Amino acid sequence: MNERKRTGSGLWIGVGVAVLALVTGADLHAAGQVSGKYLGNGQEAKLAHAIVLPHEDWSGEKAYTLIFSEKDPKGVKKPDFDAMFGKLGHALVVHVTASGSVFGTQICHQALAKSGFSSSGTVEAKELKAEGGKVSGQLRTDGEKEFFGDLWEIDLTFEAVPHSGK
Repeated sequence: MNERKRTGSGLWIGVGVAVLALVTGADLHAAGQVSGKYLGNGQEAKLAHAIVLPHEDWSGEKAYTLIFSEKDPKGVKKPDFDAMFGKLGHALVVHVTASGSVFGTQICHQALAKSGFSSSGTVEAKELKAEGGKVSGQLRTDGEKEFFGDLWEIDLTFEAVPHSGK
């Protein structure tokens, strides 16, 4: 009889672990995925969220705004704006066309004295894919870049999900 109780308890523990894994996985997926490095003056930013917003067409091509942030942008009405002003912690905002042409970048790394500056022509997108509302690919600089004494570098792989802000 004790054996049966242990087996039953084990089953419930197993079910509990499976449910927890599903809930945690769903939360991670809702935040998008981002990995790699985003450095500001040698300090690594811990980006945890990757979202995509539609952008008006650029040069006749479908375009997107990608936002990578340390803090959760869920419920934020204008996450690109909040990112530029440090409200999402370390952040990066990239405007890109469907073919992978980057036409604007805001570097919002909190370790930079001039955080929130715009940069053009320094960030490259590779293997960009837009499917089912998600945008995935790679973003990188060709090594370390300098902006008025601040040093920064990007080498990220991501899957950005549609923003759920209201």
